[in-house]
Amino acid sequence: MMKCDIIRDLLSLYCDGLCSEASKQEIEAHVAQCQECRACLAEMKEEFSRGRRRAVLIAVAVMLILSIVLAGAADVPQPVSYTDGLVTAELAVDEVIDLYYHGGSYDSFHGFSREMDGRNAVFLYFDCTLRSDVMPDREGHLCIGNGLLTDFETATYQVDRQVDAVYYLVGDYLKLPGLAQAEFEQAVVDAVLLWER
Repeated sequence: MMKCDIIRDLLSLYCDGLCSEASKQEIEAHVAQCQECRACLAEMKEEFSRGRRRAVLIAVAVMLILSIVLAGAADVPQPVSYTDGLVTAELAVDEVIDLYYHGGSYDSFHGFSREMDGRNAVFLYFDCTLRSDVMPDREGHLCIGNGLLTDFETATYQVDRQVDAVYYLVGDYLKLPGLAQAEFEQAVVDAVLLWER
């Protein structure tokens, strides 16, 4: 029969279910007869149980935090940078300017109109989120007509009735319309012309 100090060395392996079948039988036989080793085993099982509960709680907390972060990140809009062919525009017979977005799914778009170089111009850009990246593609059809820029799904912006040019420009659409003309012209230097009369 094994001595108590050897049994106690093996108890952690026994609690984890990692010892051999022969060692398991030896430990169980010893613990059945030895009060001190039985108490040590009970204490170790309680400690292992607390450790497992703690590990499960930590895992649940981490998963909850990750879920909250991912859910929040799913709604954070990111501007879609312009690439060739991202948006095409054409003038329809009824004088409506039809815009087509070819970038897959998007969350929303932003737009405003302002005079530039003596012409009324519309500036717009699209944004996407993690959620919109996994959603089915939107139709991606916008119209400019009757003083409105709309996609009939996510947003509508009031613009000038007479539009001479349409640009794609990622920027702060709350700040840009209010800039002084010189500042505005500097801010829109990277605008991409999509359509003009």
